[in-house]
Amino acid sequence: MQHMRYIKKHVLLEVAKDFPEYTFAIADEEDYADELKSLGLSESGEEVNVGILGEEGKKYAMEPEEFDSDVFRSFVMAFKKGKLKPIVKSQPIPKSNKGPVKVVVGKTFDDIVMDTKKDVLIEFYAPWCGHCKKLEPDYTALGKKYKNEKNLVIAKMDASANDVPHDSYKVEGFPTIYFAPSSNKQNPVKFEGGKRDVEELSKFVEKHATKLSQQKDEL
Repeated sequence: MQHMRYIKKHVLLEVAKDFPEYTFAIADEEDYADELKSLGLSESGEEVNVGILGEEGKKYAMEPEEFDSDVFRSFVMAFKKGKLKPIVKSQPIPKSNKGPVKVVVGKTFDDIVMDTKKDVLIEFYAPWCGHCKKLEPDYTALGKKYKNEKNLVIAKMDASANDVPHDSYKVEGFPTIYFAPSSNKQNPVKFEGGKRDVEELSKFVEKHATKLSQQKDEL
């Protein structure tokens, strides 16, 4: 083990000097078991596992293979060039998603919530959350109310089973609701303080919407 640790450190130092803009570190896999699991590497069987923790909480895993300086350098270079795809915990993509409230999973977050052609109201919930269950009828009614708005999406995501791949959408409790305007996806507006019912949520949507086609007094 001492020999392996020396090799790891030697390779790390050799590659790290070529990328001074990044911070490199070595950690014990037992101490960082949760992080290893989130990278999908807990069952890799490799002596050395490598991951990158990037901006906005994005994670990147190196494919399990023999660890040496060439493999490691190629991995870091691919990250630098933007060629790596982040690891995202996600439920399966729904086969049908035509209900009044669109279901978002980790793999479809960027396609749906970050779509710059549409305004999106997104609820982050957990199946066991009592407040979420209480909100569900009103939230479904809200979706039905705006179902004919082609540029407005009422959506929800089980945040206990899917990664939220953008730090701008912080989930610190359930339910958490954000309005993501088409013109400013990186700065969503959090629904706070109001009663979570159709009336108050409608006011919130109409206040921040950029693409409502119907007149507000007709909705």
